[in-house]
Amino acid sequence: MEKVKAVIEEVSIHKIYDLFSSKPGGLKFNDTDAIVVTAKTQDGNRITHTFYFCLKPDGTFNQETISRDGSRARRQRLVSFLKYYGIAGNVKEYNIKERIGEWKGKTIEVLPSEKDGSIYIP
Repeated sequence: MEKVKAVIEEVSIHKIYDLFSSKPGGLKFNDTDAIVVTAKTQDGNRITHTFYFCLKPDGTFNQETISRDGSRARRQRLVSFLKYYGIAGNVKEYNIKERIGEWKGKTIEVLPSEKDGSIYIP
């Protein structure tokens, strides 16, 4: 599959229960928040990706979790996304809550598919 450039159109932070009536399977007790990113390719396709994590009161998030399973992998995908696209240099101190608006207009890479596609995260 070939990577295609896309621009982030929408990005927002939500509590898990604002998006779902019950927590989706696989999410742990410490996965309390979600970032929903929607990007648009040059041909007009929209690709949406959701990052699950736990937002701390100061606007940052813990990269590490007490569990060593899917929750940790999900957070590491968010860390990889932030670093790869140059959104955050120091992820540990990056205030997502205050700076999420800066993501709009950023160019990212996506992997389009017939159904929906995904954001490329190394």
